Amino acid sequence: MNDRPEIRKHLSRYDQALAVHCAQTGLCGVRHGLERRLATWLCLASDAADARVLPVTHEYLSSVLGLRRAGVTETLSQFQEQRLIRKRRGLLEIDERKCLEQRACGCYSLVSDAYASCESYASS
Repeated sequence: MNDRPEIRKHLSRYDQALAVHCAQTGLCGVRHGLERRLATWLCLASDAADARVLPVTHEYLSSVLGLRRAGVTETLSQFQEQRLIRKRRGLLEIDERKCLEQRACGCYSLVSDAYASCESYASS
């Protein structure tokens, strides 16, 4: 790390982005409703995986978000009825990303911007 200060700077920026993510996730859990939290999580996961198809189950989503599975299933069904996503066994495919982002709370843009700042530093 002492020999490569650019790596130290990059790791420091990533550490800051991760801290923002953790803190914002905690706040989101107590301030925002199920629909907004789920939309935010799906957008962030899609960004992280750089994919429209996510290998997740309803059980996993309920666990990671600290929500009842029935509520997750109901909300995902609403998203599917609105043609935002398509559910398949063990997979969720995001069809209308921009609309899903509009359903997400402001936490999505805060966390996304933190990671984008880290990435833009790395590419410069």
